[in-house]
Amino acid sequence: MSRIRRGIVALLCPVVLVAGDPGCPRYPSALRTEMAESLELDRAYETHRRSVQRNSAAGRRAAEARSNFIDQRLFAKMAADNVAPAAPATDAEFLRRVTLDLTGRIPTPEAAEAFLADTDAGKRAKLIDSLLDSDAYSDQLTLFFLNRFRVSRNHESISVPARNTFYEFVRSFVQTDRPYDQFVRDLLSAGGEVDTQPGTQFFARWMDVNGPIQDSWDDITDKITTTFLGFKTECVSCHNGRAHLEKINVWLSRRTRQQFWQTSAFLSRMYYIRWSDDVIGFRPRIVLIDRDYGSYSGSVNPTNPGNRPARTNAVVNPEFVLNQARPTTEYWRQDLGRIITADKQFARATVNHLWANFFGHGIVDPPEGWDFTRTDGKTAPPEGFPSQNSQPELLEDLADFFIRNNYQLKPLIRQIVSSDAYQLSSRYEGQWQPAYIRYFAKFEARRLSAEQLYDALVTATRTEQPMTVAGLARALQYANQLPDAAEPSTDGRVIDFLNQAGRGNWTTIDRSEEPTILGLLFSMNEAQVVQRSMGTTSAAISSRNQVLRIDAMPISDEEAIRKMYIATLTRWPSDDELAAVLRYRSGPRAQWLSDLQWALLNKLDFTFNY
Repeated sequence: MSRIRRGIVALLCPVVLVAGDPGCPRYPSALRTEMAESLELDRAYETHRRSVQRNSAAGRRAAEARSNFIDQRLFAKMAADNVAPAAPATDAEFLRRVTLDLTGRIPTPEAAEAFLADTDAGKRAKLIDSLLDSDAYSDQLTLFFLNRFRVSRNHESISVPARNTFYEFVRSFVQTDRPYDQFVRDLLSAGGEVDTQPGTQFFARWMDVNGPIQDSWDDITDKITTTFLGFKTECVSCHNGRAHLEKINVWLSRRTRQQFWQTSAFLSRMYYIRWSDDVIGFRPRIVLIDRDYGSYSGSVNPTNPGNRPARTNAVVNPEFVLNQARPTTEYWRQDLGRIITADKQFARATVNHLWANFFGHGIVDPPEGWDFTRTDGKTAPPEGFPSQNSQPELLEDLADFFIRNNYQLKPLIRQIVSSDAYQLSSRYEGQWQPAYIRYFAKFEARRLSAEQLYDALVTATRTEQPMTVAGLARALQYANQLPDAAEPSTDGRVIDFLNQAGRGNWTTIDRSEEPTILGLLFSMNEAQVVQRSMGTTSAAISSRNQVLRIDAMPISDEEAIRKMYIATLTRWPSDDELAAVLRYRSGPRAQWLSDLQWALLNKLDFTFNY
């Protein structure tokens, strides 16, 4: 965030959102900052709506004639509020964007040339269908969910077999397009040995192995509400919300610790057996078991009270904080899964997470910071606060669509990427206003993730190499196939690249896609980048890399330059770019082609999805 932007945020939220609430130390500072930025944009949106003259009936009629309900909602609101959308993205922009978003990789030059030469008016829809049916789509969406669950062998309770079991569990759900609500119910009710029983790894990952069992219940409860319903409850696991959360989340400020315990009580019949069959190396073995009796109690071993304040008067039975639902059977975790997936907030939060994945920010933003006093679009928010939901009708439409389609992800994703809104240009010809972000009036360019950067690099240079992963029989070629952030453990070069690009480690280091000076210098000088684009067989990682392939073609230098652009940036060079390369080329063609690709790999065009 820039110095100016930080100053604006400080003026908006001088104590809690910037410096942190000293009475609420557990609320993540990164989410606090994200909420401050989002609040700034919400205010800008409200200010714009109050100031415009709504007189574009023709524009609203044109929006209603569009075929995709997403476009009907978004373009009607833009027309009503006098916001001009960006121009449509070019074929080259759309091809690169949707291929990155759906597969995590850039198109091959052969695929790019074929698509750009195709004159079929329906080629974008056909491309979307082919990408959704690809193995690469399964790789990318699996990574999307793995990033949210963060089940990693870096965690002391997750063994390699456990990690691989969870990876295959998630990948199978994605490959078969299994209904998401079924998947979540199975995950939340999973039991048995963590090494072998799918879904149990989620609980093992978020358990507190050193504290009382109540800390594990509470930590997992927060992860459940955050991941599946879009709101954090960690703060109210330690204290009532009043006088702590008013500037962070008004709805949470009205929740009590007692209410949190009632939600956490759904997990209170669950406990762990932790053992090992390896007395030397102590390989952790964990068995997750449920009893058919018991409830949440604040009584803990006084020698190990845990990391939360004492739980005074905490003998409670389950009642879910969002809708006051109670269990109907003796199997409380199964009831919790049913209650969560039956509540419409589950569908809203899911579609909002996916929307943020494709548009760069959620309709409700941040996607894990819902403040329910400001999201329904019907009730006026508390005084001093803007609405947190600029598109309430669209969000309801998306949730309804998701439910009608049996909670399957592919129909929803197809609907999103087929929309004209998703296919807008990232360039804006008029005077851009921050308020327009909430209208989704253009595509928000964003830096590629660590995995996308690596996979784009190896695709552009044709230097894919097998990576071995502990416990998996098959070799992997792409970073978005890796089952967690500890892999590939046998290849330090790839790990260094991904770490420098901000992958994080899923346990102590958060993912970051912010550009850095160190990352820039790394990409310009590190051997992973430089050697892959070298045009000599002795130095190239592959003797058949992109430079050598193009150099060997019986084509002119002009055509060689064009092919290098389409292979690296998924577009043809402009006349000025072509002339500049021709003017500065020198030495053997393989040499200057290598220099050219190195330059293209370090352009913003390559490192950003636009």
